[in-house]
Amino acid sequence: MAPGCRLVLSALLIALLVATPALAHVPLFARDGSSSDSAFVVEDPAKSWVIYDTLPDGPAARYYRFRMEEGERIYATLQVPRAGGFVPGMVLTGPGIVNSGTVPPYVAVPEGTGATAVPGNLPGQPEYEPFTPSKLYELARIDTAAPQTGDYTLAVYTPEEGGNYALALGYVESYTLGEWVRVPIDVVAIHRHEGQPLLLIFAPMIAVLVTGAALLLRSRRPFSPFALFAAIVGLLYIGSGAMTLMQMVIAAVGTDAGAALLLTLVFAVIPVLLGVWALLVAFRRHVGAGERIAMAALGPLALVTWAGLVIGPVLAFIAAVLPARRRPLP
Repeated sequence: MAPGCRLVLSALLIALLVATPALAHVPLFARDGSSSDSAFVVEDPAKSWVIYDTLPDGPAARYYRFRMEEGERIYATLQVPRAGGFVPGMVLTGPGIVNSGTVPPYVAVPEGTGATAVPGNLPGQPEYEPFTPSKLYELARIDTAAPQTGDYTLAVYTPEEGGNYALALGYVESYTLGEWVRVPIDVVAIHRHEGQPLLLIFAPMIAVLVTGAALLLRSRRPFSPFALFAAIVGLLYIGSGAMTLMQMVIAAVGTDAGAALLLTLVFAVIPVLLGVWALLVAFRRHVGAGERIAMAALGPLALVTWAGLVIGPVLAFIAAVLPARRRPLP
């Protein structure tokens, strides 16, 4: 890769790693929670989570339990991916909570606790979220201090129409290594939760892979196992960047995205640059230690920048040790 390209890539990497922790929420996909007794337990509720869940047609509620120390901040926002008849609300219950609002009769309130009800209110315009990217309608927010140490429960309820929603809980942005690496897979699940079909989500990746395969076959050049795997890695990286670009366009429509689009572009451009780098390495006439080191380096770089849907980085590590003797394409 040319020195100028390396400089641009380095700058984009720094921008990505600096900006991401300031806006990232760790996704969770809830299990059960259909009753107060079977509430989904959230560990470390100060950490910034987004819980993706679904309510059936109502009246219905889903419950989330977490433990707080006295004085700790309880912060939660309720969001839906599209405007319509589904406008859920929230009820916070726990020790010392002052009763306020009207709690629906079908929402359970544990004995000896207070309850604060916050009905949902659909805004006129959605917000653009650059991290996924997605558009969302924020319906309700709770931001208060825990009055006492104990277990608290958040209930998300709907009186009538059901649907998919996201409950953001906590405010401290942090990721474990496993959570960070898993982001590309989680993002696909998030777009499925929004109602997108898999074919649409993967359409840019499929287009890049098919086009790349056609060009490779048309060239009739001999390719070594190293070159073939490295080329596949490059196409996977470029395809993942194309997926992000498509989602950016889908999410930006109808929102006031503004400068947030630039951050999404960083998420998209870095995988494309890494893919171009992998293709340049793949088609070099001589494969020596430098080329193998470059391919091995493309693995961890892609993992931390979410390029290649995890499969690409794995194949990059494999390509780095494959034979470089050229073989004709079948």
